[in-house]
Amino acid sequence: MKKILFALFLGLTGGMAHAEDVLAEVEKRLTLQPVIRGEFVQTRALARIKKPLVSTGRFLVAQNYGVIWENVSPITQTTRLTRNEITQTDGNTTLMKLNAEKEPAVRLINGILFSVFSGDVAALSRVFDYSGKVEGKSWKLTFTPRDKNLARLIQALRLEGGRDVSRVELESAAGDVTRIEFKATTHDKTLTEAEKKQFE
Repeated sequence: MKKILFALFLGLTGGMAHAEDVLAEVEKRLTLQPVIRGEFVQTRALARIKKPLVSTGRFLVAQNYGVIWENVSPITQTTRLTRNEITQTDGNTTLMKLNAEKEPAVRLINGILFSVFSGDVAALSRVFDYSGKVEGKSWKLTFTPRDKNLARLIQALRLEGGRDVSRVELESAAGDVTRIEFKATTHDKTLTEAEKKQFE
Protein backbone atom coordinates (compact mmCIF):
# COMPACT_ATOMS: atom_id res chain seq x y z
CA MET A 1 0.00 0.00 0.00
CA LYS A 2 2.87 2.40 0.70
CA LYS A 3 4.09 1.86 -2.87
CA ILE A 4 0.62 2.78 -4.18
CA LEU A 5 0.52 5.93 -2.10
CA PHE A 6 3.99 6.94 -3.18
CA ALA A 7 3.13 6.34 -6.84
CA LEU A 8 0.23 8.75 -6.34
CA PHE A 9 2.58 11.19 -4.67
CA LEU A 10 4.74 11.10 -7.83
CA GLY A 11 1.42 11.17 -10.03
CA LEU A 12 1.09 14.07 -8.38
CA THR A 13 24.83 27.76 -1.08
CA GLY A 14 25.32 31.15 -0.57
CA GLY A 15 25.49 32.75 2.87
CA MET A 16 24.04 30.07 5.12
CA ALA A 17 22.20 30.81 8.34
CA HIS A 18 21.14 28.38 11.04
CA ALA A 19 18.36 26.07 9.85
CA GLU A 20 15.79 27.66 12.17
CA ASP A 21 16.68 31.11 10.84
CA VAL A 22 16.34 29.94 7.22
CA LEU A 23 12.88 28.49 7.88
CA ALA A 24 11.76 31.68 9.63
CA GLU A 25 12.98 33.79 6.71
CA VAL A 26 11.17 31.58 4.20
CA GLU A 27 7.95 31.84 6.21
CA LYS A 28 8.20 35.64 6.10
CA ARG A 29 8.40 35.59 2.30
CA LEU A 30 5.57 33.15 1.66
CA THR A 31 2.05 34.45 1.09
CA LEU A 32 -0.20 31.89 2.77
CA GLN A 33 -3.88 32.35 1.96
CA PRO A 34 -6.98 30.20 2.62
CA VAL A 35 -7.33 29.45 -1.11
CA ILE A 36 -4.56 29.04 -3.71
CA ARG A 37 -5.24 28.36 -7.40
CA GLY A 38 -2.86 27.85 -10.28
CA GLU A 39 -1.49 25.74 -13.10
CA PHE A 40 1.27 23.15 -13.12
CA VAL A 41 3.71 21.38 -15.41
CA GLN A 42 4.88 18.05 -14.01
CA THR A 43 7.88 16.14 -15.37
CA ARG A 44 8.60 12.62 -14.18
CA ALA A 45 12.01 11.12 -14.90
CA LEU A 46 11.77 7.41 -14.16
CA ALA A 47 14.97 5.47 -13.61
CA ARG A 48 14.01 2.73 -16.09
CA ILE A 49 12.50 4.96 -18.81
CA LYS A 50 14.68 7.24 -20.97
CA LYS A 51 11.99 9.73 -22.04
CA PRO A 52 10.52 11.90 -19.25
CA LEU A 53 6.74 11.87 -18.77
CA VAL A 54 5.24 15.37 -18.93
CA SER A 55 1.74 16.36 -17.81
CA THR A 56 -0.04 19.68 -17.33
CA GLY A 57 -3.10 20.83 -15.47
CA ARG A 58 -4.65 22.98 -12.75
CA PHE A 59 -4.60 22.83 -8.96
CA LEU A 60 -6.66 24.16 -6.07
CA VAL A 61 -5.45 24.22 -2.47
CA ALA A 62 -8.05 25.13 0.16
CA GLN A 63 -7.34 25.36 3.88
CA ASN A 64 -9.76 23.20 5.90
CA TYR A 65 -10.80 21.38 2.69
CA GLY A 66 -7.83 19.86 0.87
CA VAL A 67 -6.34 19.73 -2.62
CA ILE A 68 -7.88 19.28 -6.06
CA TRP A 69 -5.28 18.24 -8.65
CA GLU A 70 -6.70 18.29 -12.19
CA ASN A 71 -4.56 16.65 -14.83
CA VAL A 72 -5.54 18.05 -18.25
CA SER A 73 -2.89 16.70 -20.65
CA PRO A 74 -1.98 14.13 -21.89
CA ILE A 75 -4.92 12.52 -20.03
CA THR A 76 -7.82 14.00 -18.09
CA GLN A 77 -7.90 12.87 -14.48
CA THR A 78 -8.72 14.45 -11.13
CA THR A 79 -7.21 13.62 -7.74
CA ARG A 80 -8.87 14.93 -4.57
CA LEU A 81 -6.99 14.94 -1.28
CA THR A 82 -8.76 15.57 2.00
CA ARG A 83 -7.55 14.95 5.54
CA ASN A 84 -8.79 11.36 5.57
CA GLU A 85 -9.18 10.35 1.95
CA ILE A 86 -7.59 10.15 -1.48
CA THR A 87 -9.94 9.87 -4.46
CA GLN A 88 -8.93 9.66 -8.10
CA THR A 89 -11.55 10.01 -10.84
CA ASP A 90 -11.85 10.08 -14.61
CA GLY A 91 -15.04 11.99 -15.34
CA ASN A 92 -17.78 10.22 -13.38
CA THR A 93 -15.71 7.05 -12.94
CA THR A 94 -13.88 6.49 -9.65
CA LEU A 95 -10.48 4.98 -10.38
CA MET A 96 -9.21 4.77 -6.80
CA LYS A 97 -10.43 5.60 -3.31
CA LEU A 98 -8.30 5.19 -0.19
CA ASN A 99 -9.52 5.96 3.32
CA ALA A 100 -7.36 6.70 6.36
CA GLU A 101 -9.49 4.45 8.58
CA LYS A 102 -8.39 1.45 6.54
CA GLU A 103 -4.97 2.76 5.46
CA PRO A 104 -3.41 4.98 8.18
CA ALA A 105 -0.60 6.04 5.81
CA VAL A 106 -3.17 8.07 3.85
CA ARG A 107 -3.29 10.72 6.56
CA LEU A 108 0.51 11.09 6.57
CA ILE A 109 0.82 11.29 2.77
CA ASN A 110 -2.07 13.76 2.49
CA GLY A 111 -0.56 15.92 5.21
CA ILE A 112 2.78 16.06 3.38
CA LEU A 113 1.16 16.82 0.02
CA PHE A 114 -1.05 19.55 1.46
CA SER A 115 1.94 21.15 3.17
CA VAL A 116 3.95 21.08 -0.07
CA PHE A 117 1.23 22.60 -2.23
CA SER A 118 0.15 25.20 0.33
CA GLY A 119 3.71 26.19 1.25
CA ASP A 120 3.39 25.16 4.90
CA VAL A 121 7.11 24.67 5.46
CA ALA A 122 6.68 24.66 9.25
CA ALA A 123 4.49 21.55 9.01
CA LEU A 124 7.08 19.86 6.78
CA SER A 125 9.81 20.64 9.30
CA ARG A 126 7.98 18.50 11.86
CA VAL A 127 8.39 15.44 9.63
CA PHE A 128 11.65 16.19 7.81
CA ASP A 129 15.12 17.48 8.61
CA TYR A 130 15.90 20.47 6.43
CA SER A 131 18.51 22.89 5.16
CA GLY A 132 18.33 25.82 2.78
CA LYS A 133 19.25 29.30 1.74
CA VAL A 134 17.60 32.67 1.20
CA GLU A 135 18.78 35.06 -1.51
CA GLY A 136 16.84 38.30 -1.74
CA LYS A 137 13.19 37.46 -2.29
CA SER A 138 13.95 33.89 -3.38
CA TRP A 139 14.59 30.82 -1.26
CA LYS A 140 15.38 27.11 -1.53
CA LEU A 141 14.78 24.34 1.00
CA THR A 142 15.78 20.68 1.00
CA PHE A 143 13.91 18.22 3.22
CA THR A 144 15.06 14.70 4.13
CA PRO A 145 12.86 12.21 6.04
CA ARG A 146 13.50 11.51 9.71
CA ASP A 147 11.33 8.38 9.71
CA LYS A 148 13.12 5.28 8.38
CA ASN A 149 9.98 3.94 6.71
CA LEU A 150 9.39 7.22 4.89
CA ALA A 151 13.08 7.30 3.91
CA ARG A 152 12.55 4.02 2.07
CA LEU A 153 10.24 5.94 -0.27
CA ILE A 154 11.57 9.52 -0.32
CA GLN A 155 15.24 10.38 -0.54
CA ALA A 156 14.81 14.15 -0.76
CA LEU A 157 12.13 16.79 -1.21
CA ARG A 158 13.21 20.17 -2.58
CA LEU A 159 11.13 23.34 -2.67
CA GLU A 160 11.92 26.78 -4.01
CA GLY A 161 10.04 29.99 -4.62
CA GLY A 162 9.36 33.53 -3.46
CA ARG A 163 5.91 34.65 -2.34
CA ASP A 164 4.66 31.20 -3.38
CA VAL A 165 6.20 27.79 -3.91
CA SER A 166 7.24 27.90 -7.58
CA ARG A 167 9.02 24.56 -7.93
CA VAL A 168 8.96 21.17 -6.24
CA GLU A 169 11.38 18.31 -6.83
CA LEU A 170 10.83 14.91 -5.31
CA GLU A 171 13.58 12.31 -5.49
CA SER A 172 12.53 8.80 -4.60
CA ALA A 173 14.74 6.21 -2.93
CA ALA A 174 14.50 4.20 -6.18
CA GLY A 175 16.03 7.04 -8.19
CA ASP A 176 12.89 8.42 -9.85
CA VAL A 177 12.62 12.21 -9.91
CA THR A 178 9.41 14.25 -10.18
CA ARG A 179 9.61 17.98 -10.87
CA ILE A 180 6.59 20.28 -10.64
CA GLU A 181 6.62 23.86 -11.87
CA PHE A 182 3.77 26.09 -10.63
CA LYS A 183 2.59 29.12 -12.60
CA ALA A 184 -0.30 31.61 -12.80
CA THR A 185 -0.73 31.27 -9.03
CA THR A 186 -3.50 33.36 -7.45
CA HIS A 187 -4.86 33.75 -3.92
CA ASP A 188 -8.34 34.10 -2.50
CA LYS A 189 -10.12 34.09 0.84
CA THR A 190 -13.00 31.79 -0.06
CA LEU A 191 -13.97 28.97 -2.41
CA THR A 192 -16.67 29.33 -5.02
CA GLU A 193 -19.82 27.23 -4.54
CA ALA A 194 -18.74 25.01 -7.44
CA GLU A 195 -15.36 24.42 -5.80
CA LYS A 196 -16.98 23.53 -2.48
CA LYS A 197 -18.99 20.83 -4.24
CA GLN A 198 -15.77 19.29 -5.52
CA PHE A 199 -14.86 18.44 -1.93
CA GLU A 200 -18.24 16.88 -1.09
